Amino acid sequence: MDAVKVFNQELSSLYECKPPISRAKMTQLTKLAIKAIKLYKHVVQSVEKFIQKCRPEYKVPGLYVIDSIVRQSRHQFSQDKDVFARGLPRINNTFAHLFKCPSEEKAKIVRVLNLWQKNAVFSAEIIQPLLDLANPDKAGDALPVVQEKADKKRIEPDWLKEQAAQAGAEQSKKSTVSPQKKSRSHKHSNPEDKTLALVSNLLQQAQEGSSEHQQLQQLQLIQETIQRQTKLQQTRTSSKETIKLDEAVLHQIQNLTQQLTSLAIREE
Repeated sequence: MDAVKVFNQELSSLYECKPPISRAKMTQLTKLAIKAIKLYKHVVQSVEKFIQKCRPEYKVPGLYVIDSIVRQSRHQFSQDKDVFARGLPRINNTFAHLFKCPSEEKAKIVRVLNLWQKNAVFSAEIIQPLLDLANPDKAGDALPVVQEKADKKRIEPDWLKEQAAQAGAEQSKKSTVSPQKKSRSHKHSNPEDKTLALVSNLLQQAQEGSSEHQQLQQLQLIQETIQRQTKLQQTRTSSKETIKLDEAVLHQIQNLTQQLTSLAIREE
């Protein structure tokens, strides 16, 4: 009975949460219910009593607790060995209390019933009277319309949609990169680009007949750039990031430096 007591305490704590119930809370309730599977009848009775006595805004969350437990039980123990669905002897009475929820939430109850019928949790003979409770004036007419919709579109209870939306928001938040971080990433990307651009500029000046002194100034600028990149490489060693300059570029810079230095000495 200790497992049932723990489940009851967690179920009662729903009053501390404002609907909709969080994914973590629903998962915890489901786990505790599965742990108390040997006393599944007591678990079912606890949820039924909760639905009967709770305030209107907690009626649908109570149904979602049942739905989550049944889903997990059928997934973990197979459809034939699920005991929680079979442990709902007063299901008609329970749904009579469920439909005392706010009028705008009755559609959520109908969606769960559609899902149960589609997945054969209960037979159509059991589901139809429950659907009639949602709209007593059109008793017997709801099933064909609802079944047609179920065949065309996969139906999921709202608590799963709310959890999916919450998970999506969290994922979106994690994947969002601040402009500052983007700026830093762009700032340090492709460290060879600046050096290669300077080399190209130097070669162009040589072709256009620029003086050796101007070309030497360009080489000095390239040298300073390489030194800065070397320091940056050293600071990134701990994060396993490496910066490599093309060997051909380095060889070309060395040759140019030697040639232009010789020319500059001759001029002097």
